Amino acid sequence: MTSKKVIDIFAGAGGFGLGFTLAGFEPICSLEMDKWACDTLRANNQHPIIENDISKYKTEKEIADIVNETPDIIIGGPPCQGFSYAGQRKKNDPRNQLYLQYLNWVKILSPNIFVIENVKGLMNFKTENQKYLIKEIERKCKNMGYTVSIWGLNAANYGVPQNRNRIFIVGSKKKIKIPKPKVTHHEHPDFIPFITVGEAILDLPIIHAKEGTEETDYTSECLNDYQTWCRRGSKKVHNHVAMKHTDRVVQRYENIISGVSIEEIHDELKVRKRNGNGVLSKVNYNSNYRHLKADSPSHTIPAHFYSSFVHPIFPRNITTREAARLQSFPDRYVFKGKRTIISKKLSAKLGFENYLSQYNQVGNAVPPLLAKKIAEHLKNYV
Repeated sequence: MTSKKVIDIFAGAGGFGLGFTLAGFEPICSLEMDKWACDTLRANNQHPIIENDISKYKTEKEIADIVNETPDIIIGGPPCQGFSYAGQRKKNDPRNQLYLQYLNWVKILSPNIFVIENVKGLMNFKTENQKYLIKEIERKCKNMGYTVSIWGLNAANYGVPQNRNRIFIVGSKKKIKIPKPKVTHHEHPDFIPFITVGEAILDLPIIHAKEGTEETDYTSECLNDYQTWCRRGSKKVHNHVAMKHTDRVVQRYENIISGVSIEEIHDELKVRKRNGNGVLSKVNYNSNYRHLKADSPSHTIPAHFYSSFVHPIFPRNITTREAARLQSFPDRYVFKGKRTIISKKLSAKLGFENYLSQYNQVGNAVPPLLAKKIAEHLKNYV
């Protein structure tokens, strides 16, 4: 049987597309403008990677010049920072309009199905004329001949060791409402148990702050089916490098692991203002320094997670590889670019390259195992 074809737009590091590939779809191409994310895509895929801004391809001819096949499905996650509750929501953020570029590709290429992934905040986001954006998207899709279904999915319910709630807008040219995929993992005894942080990462080589390399050997056997799946096809552990924490930060994390909250930590170990001559910071760090529990799924992995989570056992932040495991990337999937980056303003001042770091790429991704479940489900409706 001929495999179904998929195009991945706003591909990032390729989590969404990887899931569809794992489900047997054939990728036509991936479109992504970030240099380091494209380096990651090329390192892990054989299909064409188009490194460019989507706005460069607006007309039928411009798109046909790079896409010579009709996709069965188009997938993608337009940048969501403008809709996210986690940051400052800006109605005039230019990224809020990128979904229109996506829908233009849908209109021109006319796939049977399209899928847009985004944050839950999209559901309540209003445009400048005070209309709900989700209603505007539904109206535009209906005018193009698509019936829209909206799914709210938690990745933990589909075998990903992470509580990650996202919205998926699914359009069908067959004019049918497509139901969401059936839950496979749940705390209820009739389901497969959730995958926990410990089950996901505790087989990885033991490293402490300032330790680790971009490529190293496995040092233990697999302890469960999830780890076995992650290791399949990989002879080495990649991207497993710990942050270079100071001794004071390590002590702070030791306190957190022992059960002390960030508010209760002694002043000597609290966060200080940058260039503040030792003055304590008044910033609320509740979203940072969260101790991951080995017996539960992870919190949501955000784009800037490098200081967000403390390892279940060791006094350090999690590595790129540990975060990739929590996002359900297999170990053979290698991330390119720098692990972390300084601010864009400082990078420009110093003349440094500033693209999506490894941490950004992992945190921005659609978890591949969730994408695989979605792809398998949609095969019934293509």
